[in-house]
Amino acid sequence: MTMTVCSLSAETRQAGGVFKMAEIGFGIIGCGVIADFHANALAALAGKARLAGVCDVMPESARRFAEKHKTRVFASEKEMLACPEIEAVCICTPSGYHSASVINAARAGKHIVCEKPLAINKAQLDEVCSVCEKSGVCVSVISQNRYADSIRRVKTALEEGLLGKLVCADIYMKYHRSQEYYDSGAWRGTLAVDGGGALMNQGIHGVDLLLYLAGDIKSVYAVAKTRSRNIEVEDMLSAVVEYENGATGVIQATTAVFPGYPRRLELNGDRGTVILNETSIVRWDLETSANEEDIVLMPMFQSGCSTPTAISGDGHLRQLADAVECIRTGASPLSGLADGRRAVDVILAIYESAKNGKRVEVRPYRA
Repeated sequence: MTMTVCSLSAETRQAGGVFKMAEIGFGIIGCGVIADFHANALAALAGKARLAGVCDVMPESARRFAEKHKTRVFASEKEMLACPEIEAVCICTPSGYHSASVINAARAGKHIVCEKPLAINKAQLDEVCSVCEKSGVCVSVISQNRYADSIRRVKTALEEGLLGKLVCADIYMKYHRSQEYYDSGAWRGTLAVDGGGALMNQGIHGVDLLLYLAGDIKSVYAVAKTRSRNIEVEDMLSAVVEYENGATGVIQATTAVFPGYPRRLELNGDRGTVILNETSIVRWDLETSANEEDIVLMPMFQSGCSTPTAISGDGHLRQLADAVECIRTGASPLSGLADGRRAVDVILAIYESAKNGKRVEVRPYRA
């Protein structure tokens, strides 16, 4: 194991007598599958950011990951957060451990990129938001689909009123995860660490996109079941939602269908409709043809609907680039603390509705 020696912050290194803004040193907490996406993004941002070290509760995993990405190993999260060369961290641990690492990093004054979800229950959310707001650090919660050109184009169309009054906003996430997938990690499919099933784990990206594009959700009414997998949490869920703007919609999430199908998002207005498979626009039907010269309808080419790792790394690269820029300038990330909380608040309301069989009001979080 490589010993860690800390020096002055990368931001204060001096070259030729002139202080220069150098690469921001990132640490990665948790060396599982998703950590590769963060490490590869940081490598692509050379000159602005660098991977300065990793840690994991399983030392062998950290060692292998560090060798692969040619970086250092910290013996613990505590050691990493005490090092001045680590100015920001990517939190890539299982879902239930995110909040503790976010809180520790914020208290240590480190900027944060956290994999979804930000937390898995209200108590965690409240503490995370309180600590991060007081610390003043930059927090970017991974919602990489927001950064796709197609999603930004749809957002612009909605803001310009090209779809007219929004009538329906629906998302269908019919994924496949085998029993072997759940058995591959003791935390998978557990309430205590996964926080939920098809909606909290796989479906949270779809919920975030609905909030980003269609706006805040006012109320939910849901049914959830565990039908085909031997897990504690749901493998199928359907919810009817009402938006603050008066539109209605459906959120459907499952990991039990074979072979699994790309996420489908439908936005219907009284003047137009847009449909996406994952982040590919497959229908663009507007009453007006204005501002359509940049619209290209294309089939979906990458999806994690059947294999979790079968996704592009471009979204993580764009989000890490945004986080780096925000750390440097003090700007707010496109997917920040409040955004990360809103998605979980909606999911928790859906779970509450499914449990008690009643319509549940969602209280939008305001930073």
